[in-house]
Amino acid sequence: MSTKKKQQTEIRDTFENRDRIHLVMVGLTMLFVILSVGILICIGRIQATYTVDPKVINLFRPRPDRYVEEPKRGRILAEDGRPLAISTPLYDIYMDCTVRKAEFEEIDRKEARRLQKLAEEGKEVPAATHKGAQAEQDWQAKAQALSRELERLFPAKTAAQYYKDIIDGRANGKKHVLIRKNVSHATLNVLKTLPLYAEGSYKGGLIAEEHDERIYPYDTLARRVIGYVREQGRIGIEGTFDYELHGKEGHEWRRVTDDRKYIRDFDSTIVRAVDGNDVRTTLNIDFQDIADRALRAQIADDPQIRAGIAVVMEASTGAIRAMVNLSRDTIPGSKLWERDNLVLKEVGEQGSVMKTVTLLSLVEDGYVKSLEETIPTNHGVVAGGYNQDTHILDYERTTGRSEITVKHGFEISSNYVFTYLPEKFYGANPQEFFDHIYAYRLGEKFDFDLDGLGTPVVNRPGSPGWSRTTLGTTAYGYGMSVTPLHVVTFYNAIANKGRMMKPYLVESIEKDGKVLKQYGPSVLNTICTRATADTVTRALRAVVDDGTAKRLKAAKLPVVGKTGTAQVVLTPKERKGSADPYHDPSGRKKNQGTFVGFFPADNPKYTILVTVYSYLSGMSFYGGTKPAAAVREIVDNIYAIDDTWSKETPSTGQVPVLQAKTADMDGSKAPDLKGFSLMDALYALENAGYKCTYEGSGHVTAQSPAAGASLKKGETIRLTLK
Repeated sequence: MSTKKKQQTEIRDTFENRDRIHLVMVGLTMLFVILSVGILICIGRIQATYTVDPKVINLFRPRPDRYVEEPKRGRILAEDGRPLAISTPLYDIYMDCTVRKAEFEEIDRKEARRLQKLAEEGKEVPAATHKGAQAEQDWQAKAQALSRELERLFPAKTAAQYYKDIIDGRANGKKHVLIRKNVSHATLNVLKTLPLYAEGSYKGGLIAEEHDERIYPYDTLARRVIGYVREQGRIGIEGTFDYELHGKEGHEWRRVTDDRKYIRDFDSTIVRAVDGNDVRTTLNIDFQDIADRALRAQIADDPQIRAGIAVVMEASTGAIRAMVNLSRDTIPGSKLWERDNLVLKEVGEQGSVMKTVTLLSLVEDGYVKSLEETIPTNHGVVAGGYNQDTHILDYERTTGRSEITVKHGFEISSNYVFTYLPEKFYGANPQEFFDHIYAYRLGEKFDFDLDGLGTPVVNRPGSPGWSRTTLGTTAYGYGMSVTPLHVVTFYNAIANKGRMMKPYLVESIEKDGKVLKQYGPSVLNTICTRATADTVTRALRAVVDDGTAKRLKAAKLPVVGKTGTAQVVLTPKERKGSADPYHDPSGRKKNQGTFVGFFPADNPKYTILVTVYSYLSGMSFYGGTKPAAAVREIVDNIYAIDDTWSKETPSTGQVPVLQAKTADMDGSKAPDLKGFSLMDALYALENAGYKCTYEGSGHVTAQSPAAGASLKKGETIRLTLK
């Protein structure tokens, strides 16, 4: 039975069966051929005509992101090219405290598994080596050595504190522990040589995040002029010339890879960043340093001084060589800082320095033909409601005279003289006098390189502030409010023989040393004839020789100018109900003292202004005291470093006999080092506790600070050798 079934289930190898199998295989082959042809046709059609929906592409392709490339900000330069503000790459240093920790732990785990397997197999189990733990101990020992080096580089923290931060970070799995911010590239290179960090980022954990930082090589010098750009405002050159300094951003498109790294998307366009241009200023950084030191020396130790300013302007061009703005906050005695540009913004009555405006107008109009002309003293009284001038009473008592010259009235800064003269000659037509004020550009705001120049206030005829006594009070310095920049510009015109130059701070816009835009001197107005300027200069000389600025007679260069003391109008809060705009109920007031003039007197090269401002107090501050003292120190130091006034060496001569030179070291004043060799000067200064920089070769021909100037231990003296 079983044999029969077996025979029935066998497939016999007959021609009939072979034909059937052949037909099946042929059919399958044809089917696959047809399918292949169909697939090829579809591929061809897709290649030729098919476009993929962008939405579908975005599902399979990472979206590119726009990356903005920041330009490098341009430099701000002094007149000689020394940088006042630069952008430099700095680095914030962090540490991945977890590096290799997992690797060391895995070493011990692998060893433990291997020993356990040997034990399970009944084999001899050797003692554990704990190589991972030993490696961890070695790593921590290197971290201790690193901490000691970090303390040496950055002493703000001790080695123990650095080590604790690293070990705590390692225990808590911290991968971004701050070590130090704003590290230079040179310091970063030193860090890369330290223990642990020398092994690289993956073994030592060093992380350096680069960013550009604005650096000011001369620290606080001229910081308010240089300024800044912040969210809350744009100040100084940085703000006004931000468009030039900033440059133009670039951009490129980047897309993320499978391992989460960004690479450039080469299918997109690239716009490279354009670095900012450089701004070259007119500032002489040596003059700025001299003016800053001189002003601080006069006001730093006096807590009643609220602020002080100093300006040095080149007479022939109007270029500002120094501009100092030092002020305290509302608390007397607080730190002096360049908080605000008072030279531009402090609009106020200037006091007796404005008597020069009156004298210039009277001489130019021919009303005063000679400074020796006399007027009656009248016991210091001018009719019409003016206050009596007690200086005239003193003059009458000491001299016994009933007349006074215009020159002497200017010397003693008599309010009576400079009320009597304008009332006599301009009383019938006061507008004639005020036309001069506007011609001198004292009645309007002119264009200046920095934003924020204040607008003067002039109570001219017909204005709401005009009264019977406005002509006289304006003539001696009240009733008209201007900025210090207006004052120094006016005096600079006298120094320049009547030609009023527009003050400017920016010399040029440059790119890679090539000048793109050139600025320079420009004339605002011609305010008087040369003869008038010479006459007024003679009056200004008398102020220094015999008047209120006698302490300037001993300056290294002859200085002419005018002192001025003004009371400042108080705010309603400061006045506390007092009807007097200049005094509170206790009689306290705010003063400002000014000296403004130019030097050398015979051939002026620089115009200078120094003003100090007081807090509300019962004290008085005069232009002939602290301001004049600061001016003298500035003039003496400029004389010491400026080659203009050096004597020419004759073509022939005898070599002097060499003698040993010793410096007289006071301990608080700069020694006189002129004529010293470099080695002798260095020896004397270092033994006395001073620092020294020098330029040139030969013997000392100039020094800054000048001999006799106040100097503290550890400060630097700059020597010029020829």
